[in-house]
Amino acid sequence: MKRTVLVFTFLIVVGIMIFANASVQDIIITPTQPSTFTIKVWTGRAAGATYYPGDSINVYFRTSHDAYVTIYDYTTSGQIRVIFPNFFQHDNFVRGNVTYVIPNPNYNYNFTVTGPNGREVIEAIASTNRNVLSQPQLGNGNQLFQEIPDGLGYLQKLKLAIVGKPIAVDTTYFYVGYVPTVGTVYFDSQPKGAQLYVDGVYEGITPLNLQLAEGEHLAVFWYGSMNVSKSFNVAANTYQTVSAMITQPQQPYPQNQTFAINFNTSPSGAMIFVNGQMLGISSCLIDLDYGIYQITIVKPGYSTIVTEITINYAQTFNFSLKSLNF
Repeated sequence: MKRTVLVFTFLIVVGIMIFANASVQDIIITPTQPSTFTIKVWTGRAAGATYYPGDSINVYFRTSHDAYVTIYDYTTSGQIRVIFPNFFQHDNFVRGNVTYVIPNPNYNYNFTVTGPNGREVIEAIASTNRNVLSQPQLGNGNQLFQEIPDGLGYLQKLKLAIVGKPIAVDTTYFYVGYVPTVGTVYFDSQPKGAQLYVDGVYEGITPLNLQLAEGEHLAVFWYGSMNVSKSFNVAANTYQTVSAMITQPQQPYPQNQTFAINFNTSPSGAMIFVNGQMLGISSCLIDLDYGIYQITIVKPGYSTIVTEITINYAQTFNFSLKSLNF
């Protein structure tokens, strides 16, 4: 008889999905620039499908190249555990274009969904180089799957660790015990034809309509080597538009015209990323040309801020960071 492992645990939600007071930007590992190196993770049902307590569940994944893979399970109670590699499957090296399944049928265990209700997020990350990312500690006989007590802080460090590195990421999610109410979202971009990821899942090319569960979501638009992130909320039975301006306006100033931009954060000591490149630690002055920029502000222990700014004169931006110690 197979051993039943209750890996997937959930937080009760009422009405809308929540993530233990965390922003969706703190949870979702946004994709690096799309390339020929990919990883795909999924369950036996489509992303956003519903499972009920007592259902069996398998997690499948496949990479386009030989790679080293780590898969995280983020619960709505704010817990993170590593489900691959694990006590049963120590080796995280996989062959390209081969579909793997967790639990592996060669081992005597299975996954059974348990309540209470909520939304579960599964995130997979892969690299063709063993040394690009540190490998998680494996559980022992009393810990079949590694628990990560630092939760969101760990994810922040992971996001920083993958910046500029040759990795691939993918996400899937499912609901437990209920079918969420949905709203319709129209996604558009300028220029059109951007690759769209919603909550880490690739959805297609803009423009397009999607039905999404009510609550907070994160969209990432990729066009060439540029990307724009947008967080947004969906209300049940509504229609809304989420759009992104990816190209910068033509320069009305000489090409060598720059402006001194002052970035302040409370507390200070946050890393300031401009269009994905870290250019300073607050408080700091950064010289930027006229245009539109995506700003990401990261400080361990605090919620990540992702926003857009328009630069057309020397100015100061002040940001207040929200502590994750709740």
